[in-house]
Amino acid sequence: MIEKFFFGGSTPNGFSTQLTQIINSTEYYTYILKGGPGTGKSSMMKKIAERFAKNEKVTCFYCSSDPDSLDAVMMHTSKVIIVDGTPPHVSEPQFPGVCQEIVDLGRYWNKAILKEDREKIIRATELNKSMMTGAANYNKALGLICDDTYTCAEGFTDRKRIEEAARSFCDSLFKNRERRTRRGNQTIRQLSAMTKYGYMTLPWAEESCRKLYILDDKLFAASGMFIEFAAEQAMQYGYDIKLSPCLLSGIPISEHLLIDEINAALMTSSPLTQLTNEKARHIDCSVYYDKDKMQPYQKHFEANHSLINTIAGASREMLADAKRVHDEMEQYYISAMDFDALDTVCEKICEEIEQKQN
Repeated sequence: MIEKFFFGGSTPNGFSTQLTQIINSTEYYTYILKGGPGTGKSSMMKKIAERFAKNEKVTCFYCSSDPDSLDAVMMHTSKVIIVDGTPPHVSEPQFPGVCQEIVDLGRYWNKAILKEDREKIIRATELNKSMMTGAANYNKALGLICDDTYTCAEGFTDRKRIEEAARSFCDSLFKNRERRTRRGNQTIRQLSAMTKYGYMTLPWAEESCRKLYILDDKLFAASGMFIEFAAEQAMQYGYDIKLSPCLLSGIPISEHLLIDEINAALMTSSPLTQLTNEKARHIDCSVYYDKDKMQPYQKHFEANHSLINTIAGASREMLADAKRVHDEMEQYYISAMDFDALDTVCEKICEEIEQKQN
């Protein structure tokens, strides 16, 4: 079984990921892959994930700027993580050789070939970095507009009614299930992020969950509160949850909620996510806003909605341009790589993981 999340994403304060805490812990053994673009890090992780998904639960963590590429793989039974340890998510061993080790894929490239393209590599690297900075600035601006909408709408939101609705929702969701004596645990996992395709929600949860609910909310506030209350209720019932926040926002806004044990997902369709799913049960969040008090602010909300579309489009285009430059960089390194040696490294890691299973 393979579940899919983003490794992290752009925030107002730069790139952020929750997985660093696990990588730096003693719970898992982590292989930290180092090497330039095109050195086979993502391909190696995909190969290993497919191999071990036959016998255990595997989580694939995708690159937020390029969701066609993997940033990390986690094997839950083997207690092994393989992660791309290069910028923007640099990882270094906290307990070298005991809980983490570096796998230097740069050992397997021909430096002489790279030197022939030295100036081109430097130029492409600097251009890619500049474009990624530009995209990050767009994302920061996008987050500010979303925060403005949330803050304004929050003043017209019936918080008590939302809490009651969320409690009723959970009572129905857990009907005929005994409330457990223990409190459930919360894990942060990223389902949505800004990518070269736009603000994207990985589709696996929608496709795999038997109980799918979508909160339709143009203003962020009511849906965020609903998910927070529902998450708290689910944990009070004793169920572990996965919570996915909106990383672009400077305000903590909960965007999606997964409850694996009952195969349920509560997800938000907002001006960012724009989720549509005919098979899902939709919950209209407009009923939780005071329409009379909101009326004078309609032009404000409409302007923000338009800005969200415009800035998200600009970020998407910048990330797509950055990916094209990154692809150019990859070609230089691909031409210099010894992929037979890389296959040997991949097999060695697989054998070591299999030994951990025995």
